[in-house]
Amino acid sequence: MTQLKRGAREPLYLQIAALLTQRILSGELKAGDSLPPEPELCKEFGVARGTIRQALAELEAEGYIRRERGRGTFVVWDGKQPRTQVDSTRQIGFVVPYVRDSFVSTILLGVEEAASRRGLSVTFKHVENDPDRQAQVLNDLVAHNLAGVVIYPVDSLHVEPIASLARSGYPVVLIDRYLRGVVTDYVMSDHFGGMLRAAQHLLHLGHRRIGFIAWRDPAISIEHRLAGYQRALIEAGIPLDPALVLEVESYPAIDREPLCRFLEQEPRISAVLAANDQTALAVYEAARRVGLRVPEDLALVGFDNLDFTSHLEVPLTTVAQPAIDIGRTAVEVLMSRIQGEAIGPQQIILPTRLIVRRSCGAHLHR
Repeated sequence: MTQLKRGAREPLYLQIAALLTQRILSGELKAGDSLPPEPELCKEFGVARGTIRQALAELEAEGYIRRERGRGTFVVWDGKQPRTQVDSTRQIGFVVPYVRDSFVSTILLGVEEAASRRGLSVTFKHVENDPDRQAQVLNDLVAHNLAGVVIYPVDSLHVEPIASLARSGYPVVLIDRYLRGVVTDYVMSDHFGGMLRAAQHLLHLGHRRIGFIAWRDPAISIEHRLAGYQRALIEAGIPLDPALVLEVESYPAIDREPLCRFLEQEPRISAVLAANDQTALAVYEAARRVGLRVPEDLALVGFDNLDFTSHLEVPLTTVAQPAIDIGRTAVEVLMSRIQGEAIGPQQIILPTRLIVRRSCGAHLHR
């Protein structure tokens, strides 16, 4: 087995590319020769197939080889200077569904900080909450030979082409949510535990009719938050009431009318857990429309700790996600995959914390 410098700053695929380049330059591999099949190269270098494919992509970009589907990989360099390479192998992609609040931008700060430490640049893309555009953007990034991609998926149902990329060994790390039925690397917050603590906080304040309002979003993150709410009620001996759970359309904006009807039709609700801060803000405004005061008539808790939450007239109690750490950690996970260091899926859940402000009414119970 050819020895590589594992743990070195230079990724494994670049080390492999350099070794194969040397074989070409020395004449060991000549123009027209075929390279060994990928499984043989995997065995020789002791790395995953995705790492070999990245090394071959590097050589192809530099003009040393040509890969032909169904035939193999052939040396094409004839002793002349290879064409100048666009150093796409020092770039990673960061793909998000939308940019409409500080959560995404804060994750981006973490991604860029960690990437900069590694000497990488970041190509940022948003897909307007469109699964088809998400697929196209990912295909474009892969076609440009980026080293890997961090992606905040549109939802947990549209698995392609992410699933295919993961199966092929291409480095991809999901954030905030994972895909149903697909094994990938991911980094996300403790959605379940965060909402569990938020619901327990309201129960401790004496609330028994607690509503849960979420985006109509088929995402694991929302499901985990709903499960946290439900677990808190079950542990408190309170029967689950489907009438207290509301889903609303969220993109491009949240319609306040269903929220107003919900608050008017369930007058015994004394508190609402919103699945995110954007929804909490919409509930806050809907409560005002129907004549409810926060927190005197309606306690309110969000999730995310977006920038605006502490600046509302009644500051919002919310569950803080470690957004910048999500970005940093995702890049570290991605780099371990790129360098061939990861064995098995890397699935990291980061802790959340409850930030108590006036909207939950805790100050009224002192």
